[in-house]
Parts: sequence; structure tokens; C-alpha cells
Amino acid sequence: MMPLMKSSTTYRLEFEQLVVQAEQEINNNPEHYKRRLKYLAWLGYAVIFGMVFLLVSLAAGMVWAMLASSALMIFLLKTKLIFVLAGLIWVLGRSLFVRIKAPEGFELSQKDFPQLWSEIEKLRHFLKTAPIHRIILEPDMNAAIAQTPRLGMIGPYQNTLVLGLELLMVLSVEQARAVIAHELAHLSGNHSKFASWIYRVRMSWAHISYSLDQNHTWGTGLIRRFFYWYEPYFSGYSFVLARNNEYEADALAAQLTSREAAASALVTTYAYADLIQAKFWQAIYDSACNKAEPDDNIYHQLKDFFAKRHQYRAELALSLRNALKQQTQFADTHPALMKRLKALKANGLVADEQSPRALTWLQEKTEHILEHFNYQWVRDNNERWQAFHQKALAARQELQQLKQRDEASLSQEERWQMAEITHHYLPKDDALPLFVRYHKAYPDDPDGILALGRLLLQRDKQVGINYIEQAMAYPHLTLHAAEAAWQYYTRTHQAEQAEHWLRILETANDMMQEAHAERSTLQMDDVLLPANSLEDVDGHELEIELMGRIHQHKKVKAVWIAEKQVKHFPEQAVYVMGVEIGMGLTNLENLQQDLLNLLETDKVVFLVIKNSNKKLFKRITAVGKQLY
Repeated sequence: MMPLMKSSTTYRLEFEQLVVQAEQEINNNPEHYKRRLKYLAWLGYAVIFGMVFLLVSLAAGMVWAMLASSALMIFLLKTKLIFVLAGLIWVLGRSLFVRIKAPEGFELSQKDFPQLWSEIEKLRHFLKTAPIHRIILEPDMNAAIAQTPRLGMIGPYQNTLVLGLELLMVLSVEQARAVIAHELAHLSGNHSKFASWIYRVRMSWAHISYSLDQNHTWGTGLIRRFFYWYEPYFSGYSFVLARNNEYEADALAAQLTSREAAASALVTTYAYADLIQAKFWQAIYDSACNKAEPDDNIYHQLKDFFAKRHQYRAELALSLRNALKQQTQFADTHPALMKRLKALKANGLVADEQSPRALTWLQEKTEHILEHFNYQWVRDNNERWQAFHQKALAARQELQQLKQRDEASLSQEERWQMAEITHHYLPKDDALPLFVRYHKAYPDDPDGILALGRLLLQRDKQVGINYIEQAMAYPHLTLHAAEAAWQYYTRTHQAEQAEHWLRILETANDMMQEAHAERSTLQMDDVLLPANSLEDVDGHELEIELMGRIHQHKKVKAVWIAEKQVKHFPEQAVYVMGVEIGMGLTNLENLQQDLLNLLETDKVVFLVIKNSNKKLFKRITAVGKQLY
């Protein structure tokens, strides 16, 4: 991973500037904006189909040349041009046929769920959309349309409607109908044809860019380079149209159902999003402290939680007030809730609590689906749950022993453990007083300063910022400190301060990425230094730790150690170990792994075998110290 060419803040501000520019263009000259956007969309297709044409031309030309003249074929073979051409063809083909994964979930087939499909077909007929090929169910509070190209980056598309189980549990039938109508409206013939086309292009480029980002195998670099520039630029320039599409989709959903249904669906999803996390899921995760295994009926519990939602009216009202205060963001094409409600001209909304929930669309299969997601949840969480529970048991036993002693007799580490264990493993107990007393006893401890600041800000106590600012003096804490401050100011709707801390957070994140990159790769031009840390008081113990059991390997003749010069956190040395091996045939890749397995240190160590990189090994021996 190379260091960032631009900072995260620069990328973000350039994106926001592009969006503002596009907004000005669409307001001042909408035809010019649409024409430019159309050309920009065509550019993406031109690159893809241009590569297809080049691929076919190269392949056909090479076959023709070989068939037309045996002398030419011999020339191509002798000069190895045939291998260059074949390699180029393979690279182009590999780039073009990156597989775009279709969304995964519980398949709701037309045969097994005719009522749901009937609802979708009615909406689709009215909206004049392309066919829906699949409907899948995910566990989240979600609804979306996904278009997946069937042939690598090119069509035809498979259209998938994604529904969330939580969404079907919380919304009435009419509200869910409005949400689905909103999603289908993006593909609707009643929508602006140009807007629908741009919507599909945006989704296509986003899918392609994501797939390329996940696929770093050799041969995809050519197309990846283009899309790293093109997709963010197209996304930014088309952003304003995509946001306008959301208003249009809301209007079509209201037209197809009712203004009240569309608006109340928005209000319900926004209000419940935070409530479910705070009141249901957090309680589930907290119970891992006391339960050895997770419950096997989580989604039955969630269904019961929604059935008793009237108990949370005060929390829902607070969640809704917070949602209504949120401002429209550049990170999301969806406008803020308040703007969407104003556009719908929705007033005097009444909660739809008595109507049947959309879960009834699943009919008699509901129980089977709940059991499916129960099983899936246990499968995905059981191992981590049990590991956390074992840690919680050990930590609480340690806490009990510490509580039996007078607090004044506890060491600094023991007092820190008391506060940390209470915070992480006793969710019903308040750890704040313990952290306050710890900070009072050890006011210069950076971890204590950060912990106190974060806890105070989580409780919306602005005094926590004072501690966060102190924690920023310690480079290894800047990421966590800045994140806590940014989240606080974002949550409390203080935009100017949120932007200030976001920039600090982005800078800290860039630094941590660069630090990670320094510790993840070793290049020929990296500066190597003597391992001065081995000359410290504890140097001999460090030598033993770094050596591990490498010298016991029968192939190892000599071991040298040096340090890599790093920009970030130089106090945490990065070691480069050179190993000389004996004569004889050896699979160097397997030997490399065997030697790495013999290391017994948590420090960062790069291992270089002389036979695999003689130049680098020579540089290690020139400045390093021989350990064996």
C-alpha cells in the first residue's frame, strides 16, 4: 500500500466542491448539465467497450498473423512477441470480466411467497419498471434495488429487490408498500428516463469500483486505475441529480400509496433505527457478560420487542427529534428527513400502530424465516460470544479479588484494571467514578485522560472535550480522541465544531494508514539502520525474543538484524532480519513460512532469506548486527 497521494480531507473537499459546482450548473443551465453528465456517463462505457474492441482485435490479429505466415509465426515465437500479446489479451480480459457479486440473503421465491410477489408486480406495473428477477431478505432495517451485470462489467442486468426483516417487522403493510414503491421508482418509466438511466449508471460504476477494489489480482490494474479516478468524479458530478431522484421517488411513492403512508414510513424507519440498536441489540450484546451461549431465538425476541413498541414512546419521540435536526450530508444522496417531509407536504402525522405489519406478506413461512435468521445469527456470533464470555468471567473474578482489598493499596495497573473491567464487563455498573478517581491519582496517564474524555462525551458532557484535547498530545491516541470529539459534535448538531474535528480525524486516520503501510511492506529503497534498540539495557532479552527458535532450524547458518527507518512511531522499532541458509535445494517460499512460524515476538519483523534477495540481504549485513 503506497502513501496517500492526497489527504482524506482533500479528497472529501474536492468531492464536495464538485457537488456544489454541479448544483450551480443544474440550477443555471440544466440542459448543459445533463448534456455534460451524459457525455461523462458515455466515457465510462467507451472505455469498457473500447477495451472489448481492443481485446477482440488483438486476439483476431494474432490468430490471423499466425495462420497467414509460418515465418511470421516463427518470428513471433522467437522474439516472444506472441507471449507479450497473449499477456496483454489476458490482462484486458481479466480487467473486463471481474465478477460483480449479486446481493445475498434469504431467497423469497415467487412460488413460496406469492402474496409478496403479487404486491411487487402491482407496484411494478404501475411504475413501468423492468422485471424484478429476485427478492431476497436480509436481517437489517433496509430496502434497496440492486442491479448486477450478468457478464462481468456489461449487461444484461439482474434486478434484485432487497428487503430487511426488521423493516417488515416495524412497518405496516401500507408503509412497506410506500418504501418498496420508492425503491422501484428509481427504475420507473414514470421517472425521468434520463434520471433513471443515470441512477442505473451510478449503481453500475459503484458496483464495479467496489469489485475492483476487492480484486487486486494481477491483471486488473489497468481498468482499476481508470475507475479509481472516474467513479468518484462521476459520483460527485451526478450527486445532485441522484438527490433530486430521491425527491421524485418519494413523490411517486406518495402518488401510488398516499402522502401519509410515504411520510409515516420515513418517520418510522428514521425513529426506529437508533432505538433498535440502543434498546434491543445493545441489551443482547451486554448479556454475553452473563450468558455462556447466545440465545437461539433472537429474531423471535425482536418480533416481541416490536410488538411492545408502545412501551418506548418517549425514546421514540427523542429519536425522532434528533432525526429531524439532522442536516443533509454530502456523504449520502438521501436528503435529510425534515427536507423529505417538507417536500411531501406532510403535516399532522399519526402513528400507524393498529394496521397489520408487513411481516404478514411472508404468510405461513414467517416461522421458518425467523428460525433461519436465528440459526444464522448464532452461527455468525457463537464463537465470538463464547470467547467474550470467557474473558468476562476471568475479568470479573479478577475484579472480585481487587474489590476485597483497600483501594489505596492497589497499584496503578490494578486501579486501571478495576475501571476497565467495570466498563467492559459490568454494563449495569457505572465505571465513570472509577475513571475519575484513577485520573485524580494519575493525572498524566494518557489512557486515563482519553477514557475519561470519551465517557463524558458519550453522556453529552462537553467538559469531556478538555480531556480529549489533552489526549491529542499523544500521537498513538489521536485517532480515538478525534473520533470521540467528532461523534459528539455530530450527535449534538454543532456543525462547525464537527467539521473541525472531522479534519483532525481524517489527518489522524491518514497517519495511521501510513504507519500501517510502513509496517506492512519492505521495499528495496527503504532506509535500513543499525538495530540500536539492542544496545539498550534490556538489549540481550530483546535479542533472545527476536531470535525466537529460528537458529534451531537445520537450514539456518546465520541470522542478522537491522531496523527499518519509519516516519511514524519510530519508538516502536520495525526490524528486518536477514537469514543465510545452507546449501541444497530448498523451496524458499515454504522455508520463509517455516522460519516465520519460529518467531516468538509480537514486534514487527520482516524476514529476508539471502537466496531470495541477495541485494537486500547484503544491505542488512552492512548495517545490522549478527545474532547467530
